[in-house]
Amino acid sequence: MKTILALSILFWVSIALPALGELNDADLNQIRLIINDAEKRIKEEVKTEITNSEKRINEHTNVKIDSIEKRLSTYNWVIYILMPLIVAAIGIPTAILVWRGSKDNDQQKQIDELKQEIAELRQQPALSTGAQL
Repeated sequence: MKTILALSILFWVSIALPALGELNDADLNQIRLIINDAEKRIKEEVKTEITNSEKRINEHTNVKIDSIEKRLSTYNWVIYILMPLIVAAIGIPTAILVWRGSKDNDQQKQIDELKQEIAELRQQPALSTGAQL
């Protein structure tokens, strides 16, 4: 029983002794230094990660902008090539129709003038020749 009592006292003392210890100023300063060093390392890691992320975002953005500029340049060239073709496809037939219309108008005027002369000639009395008299 004495051994159990001794062991239990020894057990309680071993548990209670660390609880009775207190932190002095040197211990608190050492803990502060450890925390400050860890905080500085974490801040540096975050800064480098942010810098790397910004670089990746800028590179990605530049690649996207370049690809969009290439597409727009291609579309501009297509438009520059197709625009004259469209103008030619619409303008040339229209010009031909206008030219034919003016030519037809000139011919129609000549036809109308000739019809008028024929009508005038029919209205004039027929002149007989002097030999028949």
